[in-house]
Amino acid sequence: MKRSKPASDDITPEGGLEEGGIHELLGYQLAQATIVTTRAFNAVVGEPLNLRPVEFTILQLVHENAPVTATKLSQALAVTRPGITVWLDRLEKRGLLERERNKTDRRTQNLRATVQGKELVNSALAELRKAELATVQHLSEGERRMLLELLHKFALSRAH
Repeated sequence: MKRSKPASDDITPEGGLEEGGIHELLGYQLAQATIVTTRAFNAVVGEPLNLRPVEFTILQLVHENAPVTATKLSQALAVTRPGITVWLDRLEKRGLLERERNKTDRRTQNLRATVQGKELVNSALAELRKAELATVQHLSEGERRMLLELLHKFALSRAH
C-alpha cells in the first residue's frame, strides 16, 4: 500500500522528513525554532563579536539590573551557582563585567557591566533585533508579538 504524501506542514523544515507524532510536541517545535534563531545569533553576534548566547544573556541581564548578584542570575537562568560563576569569570577576564563587594553584606558581590561590556551588549542587541526581524519576516507584526507573548507566558510557568 502506497503511503500518501504528508502535508507540507508535517515535514521537517529542511530534509523533508515526515515528523509524525512529534509535529504536535511543543519541545520539538521550540527546538526547530531554536535552529533558526541560533543561526541568526551566530551570524551577527557569535562569530563577529565572539560572544556565546549565554554570555550575551548574562551581560544583558547584568547591564539592565546592575547591581545584581550571581545568585539572582543563577535563579533567572536556571543555572547552578558554580555554573554561573564560570561564565562570570570568563566575562570578567574579557573586561566585560566587574565584581564589587556589597557594602551592606560583605559576603555578596555585586555585578556591573563595564563600559566595554555595555557597548558590546548594546551593539549585540541592535544586531540581534535586525537579524531576528529577518527570521520572522513571514509573520505579521501581530503574529510576531503574539509569538513573543505566548513564549514569555509559557516561560513564566517556571515560577509555578
